[in-house]
Amino acid sequence: MPITISEIADREQWNGFLTSQPRGHLLQSFEWGELYTYLGARVFRLGALQDGRIVGALSLTVAPVPLPVPGLYWNWLYGSRGPTVETLTSPALPALIECVQKIARAERAIVLRLEPNIADDDPDEHVWIDAYQKLGFHANPNAVHGRRSWVLDIRPDAEKLLADFKTTWRQNVRVAERKGVIIREATSDADFDTYYDLLKLTSDRDAFFIHRKDYHRQILRHFASRGDAVLYLAEHEGEAIAAKMLIRFGDWCWDIFGASSNHKRNLKPTYLLQFRCIEWAKTKGCSYFDFRTIPEILEPGEEMWSVYEYKKGFGGFSRLNMPTQDYVYRPLIYNTWRKLVEARRARRHEERKHVELKRAARRLIAKE
Repeated sequence: MPITISEIADREQWNGFLTSQPRGHLLQSFEWGELYTYLGARVFRLGALQDGRIVGALSLTVAPVPLPVPGLYWNWLYGSRGPTVETLTSPALPALIECVQKIARAERAIVLRLEPNIADDDPDEHVWIDAYQKLGFHANPNAVHGRRSWVLDIRPDAEKLLADFKTTWRQNVRVAERKGVIIREATSDADFDTYYDLLKLTSDRDAFFIHRKDYHRQILRHFASRGDAVLYLAEHEGEAIAAKMLIRFGDWCWDIFGASSNHKRNLKPTYLLQFRCIEWAKTKGCSYFDFRTIPEILEPGEEMWSVYEYKKGFGGFSRLNMPTQDYVYRPLIYNTWRKLVEARRARRHEERKHVELKRAARRLIAKE
């Protein structure tokens, strides 16, 4: 049967396809498209249909290119962890790309950027990369979403998972319990405000960007209303000292945001909180827990190295996503924008490296 491409407006149909596929991802979900819309982007949910059944999907965002040239307005197209197609040999992939080319012309796009959810644990990873190259894409080393993440298989029982933590990590879970750290679900507006205050504190301390409070509220609202999200607070003697937001999609759970205070760190609240998060994911029937981004290059001194060391203490494995794929429509503008992005990333990398050095120094002082 021939493939037809249609925009999909049915949430259940869209999410049902994605959660049935091993390469489906939260960032392609119907709800995440709503969040992009909230931030001002326009979203196309393109379904590849064969005999009325979805066999491929791509949630595509359209956003302006931030070029410092007055009077010039261009857009870029982005598929975050998409597209998703049933099989490598399916005509759904070229059909989706052909449809996007028409959108690109109408939207004055300079580039179509895709970051499919295909990683080094996929036996056909290189075949997928070749397929994109044959369609006219080339690799871009600058990913929008971090390419490497830390993942834990949580299908074993909770006690087995705990036993597989590094010894110190396991001990820290017990320390937090003994010292009276309590983990509870946030249930009120005041709890949400507390979470966001902790997140702002962490953002200032560790020098990373966060969206405004209303956006975080939207994230929680979209997923928690269906039982697919939870916000946890770690408290000691009534004081919130750490927080986590989790989202489930299909049989995966994502550790979306985490925060901690600057004091009472000796109580090790984040270790107990992390274990409770893993337990929540298990109660939701998840098979995998995604701790999210770690350094792309796993060498000491790299940005987020200390975050990586923390995450790997809970067991699990590194998962490296395939390179970002760019289909360029307007090379001159694209190259100008790319150089600006690379310069900005280089500055940010140096700033983050300085933060990592300060963290390392604090740890050395703490050990003395």
